[in-house]
Amino acid sequence: MAAAPWTRSSLTDAGQVLALIEPVRGREQAQLGPLAAWCDGLVAKGELTAAVRFIAHALPRYDCIVWAVRAGLAIGAFDRADPAIIAVLQWLDDPSDALRRAAAEAGEAVPEQSPVTLLCQAVFMSGGSIVPEDLAPVQPPADTCAKLASAAVLLGAYACADPKAALRQVIELGEAAACGQ
Repeated sequence: MAAAPWTRSSLTDAGQVLALIEPVRGREQAQLGPLAAWCDGLVAKGELTAAVRFIAHALPRYDCIVWAVRAGLAIGAFDRADPAIIAVLQWLDDPSDALRRAAAEAGEAVPEQSPVTLLCQAVFMSGGSIVPEDLAPVQPPADTCAKLASAAVLLGAYACADPKAALRQVIELGEAAACGQ
């Protein structure tokens, strides 16, 4: 059975996604085929971490954050009542610069590096200037949001009692997000 096309991604070939993940090695791999088929191949080979990273980089930044939040909530990595998660959810409802910066501040208030802090950093790196508002704008590197969002989800999954099951759930949600579901 053929995998459903990933309509939410502006990329059309797995080589394009790999070039985002690993710029030097990715350039060597030009045409590798449809995104969904490549991700399915990673899962079939048991490369679940690579599949999560692949999904994060294939999705547009906003969709990547939506997926990471859904996945983190589904596997229990995030608590919906956590003030930092509330800040992220508020940004998802209204992706304004003020709420993007508020999510970053909420993540900084978390005492240790955690899936939540990584998610808040991903929101901050999702677009818009990363320097104080009174300075000339500086945009984040294009791949930073996906790297942080996938790290948040991976850290949360590996903290679960059954990391493989959690990763499979995360991947299933990612594939659905990539298909526009």
